[in-house]
Amino acid sequence: MTIDHADVVVVGSGMGGAAAACRLAAGGLSVVLLEKQDAFTDLVRGEWLAPWGIQEAQRLGVLDCFAVGGACEMRRWVTWDEAVPPEEVESVDMTRFIPSAGGPLSFPHHTVCQIMAEQAVASGARVVMNAAKITVTPGTEPVVTYRTPGGLHELRARMVLGATGRVCKVGRQIGVSMTSATHEWGGALMVEGLGDWPAETQALGTEGDVMFMVFPQEAGRARLYMNFPTANQHRYRGPGGPERFIADFELECLPDRGKAVTVARPAGPLAVWPRLSTLPDRPTLTEGVVLIGDEAGQTDSVLGTGLSCALRDARTVSEVLLGGDDWRPAAFAPFLAERAFRMGRLHHGAEIVAKLHASFGPEALERRRRVGRLAARHFGAQVTGLLNLVAPEDVPDFGFSEFFAERLFRESA
Repeated sequence: MTIDHADVVVVGSGMGGAAAACRLAAGGLSVVLLEKQDAFTDLVRGEWLAPWGIQEAQRLGVLDCFAVGGACEMRRWVTWDEAVPPEEVESVDMTRFIPSAGGPLSFPHHTVCQIMAEQAVASGARVVMNAAKITVTPGTEPVVTYRTPGGLHELRARMVLGATGRVCKVGRQIGVSMTSATHEWGGALMVEGLGDWPAETQALGTEGDVMFMVFPQEAGRARLYMNFPTANQHRYRGPGGPERFIADFELECLPDRGKAVTVARPAGPLAVWPRLSTLPDRPTLTEGVVLIGDEAGQTDSVLGTGLSCALRDARTVSEVLLGGDDWRPAAFAPFLAERAFRMGRLHHGAEIVAKLHASFGPEALERRRRVGRLAARHFGAQVTGLLNLVAPEDVPDFGFSEFFAERLFRESA
């Protein structure tokens, strides 16, 4: 067994873990970043960063990684729906909400993570790929063990950041369990050969029993998403699943029945999963270990704020570690309080988005019609939609009052 030392060990080189490694190494700490993959590959993760997430990336010093990794700015947001003729659909200019950040970014997740890991190395961090059987033992001097093809290794650290995402590998080892709720199912696929879809336009919409999303990327590629009822969770299983997934974008509500999408070809794996929200049963830290990103709890992915949250976590935890020598759990109390406030607002917003756009059938269709009419008359009815674009703390408080959602749907009737 080899034994080594580090100030911080980061377990998981997804967006939050890689960004934290960059910031901490640039700040002068010795950092080891552990990743279970032997190479960064497309595992189908979130690939959309809100303008407030862009601000977080800038503060972390990793914004250039997105540009180098092929990020595209989404300037227009169009919501198509079977209740609205395509020619009457309006677009939203997403660059106006945080002008200094511009519109959201759409990018290949694994490519950006790889570039972040390379930046961490350039700043002095050590990145270990193919790190398997990772075990974390918390304490005032936490210990991390892992295996590589070269054998068993031990790291003795001052702090461990758990950033393994939804698998919550580190969280489970320190006794954190999650209460999960399933909100229907979702799927995602990278495609190439996109037709004449406008390069700076992202789409969201609902028709029949699917909610769909289109996020263009470079060179005629796009990440497609669909949400659908749990009863249809096997609809894309087996041979031809990716092709059926693409074909389901032939929708009446899209211009030319979605031909710009249906001419595309699969360019990566198709992933299908239950859409979950998770809440931890206890504080997501202990002596020597702090959890960040989805490992610390997540909202329904229908809201699309997971990456922005991971970067916020990486920044705020890094500020504690770089701000002084007190790394005891009490030093992270402001981080936990801010995260609880933020996630409470995001859970609230995700419930509204899911009820509006990821619910199906005649009743849901009529609800979208009524809320659409209300929103056209009263901008305040759209307030929680700002959560896709601006930081949760900057969304007006009335959108999170006890009766807002009830009044939104009731008054729309």
